[in-house]
Amino acid sequence: MRYAGEEAMGLIETLGMVPSIYGADYMLKAADVDLVAYENVGSTLVTIMVKGDVAAVQASVAAGAAAAASVGKLTAQNVMPRPVRGVGSIAMAHALDTIPEDDPGLRSLGMIETFGIIYLMEAADAMIKTADVELIGYENVASGYCSALVQGDVAACKSAVEAGIKAVKNMGADVYSSCVIPTPHRHLVKLVRRYALS
Repeated sequence: MRYAGEEAMGLIETLGMVPSIYGADYMLKAADVDLVAYENVGSTLVTIMVKGDVAAVQASVAAGAAAAASVGKLTAQNVMPRPVRGVGSIAMAHALDTIPEDDPGLRSLGMIETFGIIYLMEAADAMIKTADVELIGYENVASGYCSALVQGDVAACKSAVEAGIKAVKNMGADVYSSCVIPTPHRHLVKLVRRYALS
């Protein structure tokens, strides 16, 4: 979805990937907005951008910010009622593609984020061994924060995430962020596919 400066833009920024995806799901479900871009800023910051009319974007950002903060750290949020075209060009640096018609979409989504890949690999191993889930994505957002994404039915994703958290705790560490999205918004696939494992 391209942004040409004709609509309001809403943004949330989080520390880590898991809160940003969780927030994006709430943004899309809260109001009639389009997911247009994401930016992995570096130093663990991830930004989600949506567009729509001002009222819809305000509602979307409020919902997404609250959701992101409930599972991690929200670092910023903003509603830009009518950004100039140049600002829209910045947003399009990492524009999200449209969804192919034959894309099956996402089942329930389970996510876990750790500080360090050793803990993440242990968590992912426990997730897959514990429940009937498929590992569909991985990302290192810098500064040591690593995330794994699995999909399956709701119960399997919940069991998998619980097992991943327990595995990390058994190593003497804590999971930074985790969540399960029972029914991901259809357009969330545009973001999640960016992190797909080949």
